[in-house]
Amino acid sequence: MEVSDNVKNAYKQDSVTKHIALYFPELDKEISGTPIHSESMSLSESLVDKESIEFVGCIASKFKINVQDLKEDVKGKRIIVRIWTDGTEEEPVALFNGIVDSAMKQSNKRIKEITAYDDLYTRGNTEVAAWYKSLTFPISLKDLRDSLFDFVGLEQVETSLPNDAITINKQYAPNTLQALSVIKAFCQINGAFGIINREGKFEYRILSEMYDNGTYPGPTLFPGPDTFPGANTALRNQELTQTGFPFYKEVKHEEFEVRPVDRVTIRQSEEDEGVTYGTGENNYIIQGNMFSYGLSKDVLSAIAMNVYNSVQGFSYYPYRSDNNGLPFVECGLNVVNYMMIDYEATYSEENTSGDIIYMEKSFPVLNRNLSGIQALRDTYSAEGEEYQTEFITDLQTQIDILKKKQYTGGDVPMPDLDDYYDKETIDGMFENFEGGGGLKLVSLPTIDDYPAIPDENTLYAVQGIVVVE
Repeated sequence: MEVSDNVKNAYKQDSVTKHIALYFPELDKEISGTPIHSESMSLSESLVDKESIEFVGCIASKFKINVQDLKEDVKGKRIIVRIWTDGTEEEPVALFNGIVDSAMKQSNKRIKEITAYDDLYTRGNTEVAAWYKSLTFPISLKDLRDSLFDFVGLEQVETSLPNDAITINKQYAPNTLQALSVIKAFCQINGAFGIINREGKFEYRILSEMYDNGTYPGPTLFPGPDTFPGANTALRNQELTQTGFPFYKEVKHEEFEVRPVDRVTIRQSEEDEGVTYGTGENNYIIQGNMFSYGLSKDVLSAIAMNVYNSVQGFSYYPYRSDNNGLPFVECGLNVVNYMMIDYEATYSEENTSGDIIYMEKSFPVLNRNLSGIQALRDTYSAEGEEYQTEFITDLQTQIDILKKKQYTGGDVPMPDLDDYYDKETIDGMFENFEGGGGLKLVSLPTIDDYPAIPDENTLYAVQGIVVVE
């Protein structure tokens, strides 16, 4: 978030008074000051919700606050939140823009606990099967995503994504399709994190750009070296002191570093060899993406190269920190820096002076929880495993693809696969499917490979393409 140095410096002061305002545009009502219960505010933002990093995002932000004597019914209404300090009234920081999910009265009947989520929480649930069937194919991914966001009523931050120019044909005709599934597929096929920004617009954040646009290392340092008595002289320089931040309470981080992606594979299933770009060992696998289906190997190779350029080079130590609240810091846009004791150097035989030696460590903000108002606190974190693991972007898209009739038989008429598994049977098999469920998926090159005695716990998917016009 672009803010002035005046704003940044204001939040570095513990004694400065902070203010928050809630605005409900549909009611033309603003609330600030005493009706807002002190320290009741919390904001959760996230790009990753699993241990292994997935370049997808699309996780709705959540905002909570307690308000007294709010008589209007605000459930389902838009809420816009701003925060500022004494001396920065003309430069309020955008904090949240979303829809109130609940406004529950507390036991004393005067206080309402407001819980709101950004638009991805509601509009992501939009049924878009009819939209998909209405599209004119072939179509570029750029035109397709613009059409989708127009359909669900979400505004995008105007941008060009690496694989926007890829053109796809119609591959299947789903009976049900969730908007969020398609949005996730867009993000994954471009190596981008999707998030609703503070102005309520959908934004694509590519982490490799943090290294290129000057935000790495980050604009803040926890804490400034001048707070360390006895720190070694090398740390006492004007630049670090100017970016110094008063303090942090705690930083915990893993000893291992999440290795940067040096290989990308795109495939449809575990049995599919797919295509790979890069020759390293830390392979990032994109599996079952609806937009990679039915494309030639040359096109898939180009897509894999573009994804590789988006995700390669990003490496970090998994961590969790507790420190002063900086509302202008955003997930996927900022790196935070900490001065930490270098125990190995401090207690080495070479350190004959006995001084405590410090080192600077940097961490990306992938998840954050901002809480309080006057005592504003931030918790930053980034999970991760040393090596990437494969995953499927979303199960529903994969199920729809598996249910689609597929066959490669040249001029031979396509057999009726319902003779093997009819639609009702497949639907029943997947009714409670949650990523395994005891079923084994086997991909068959042709219908002739279908076993004479099929295993009742195995679902056989025949490879091939059928274009539904």
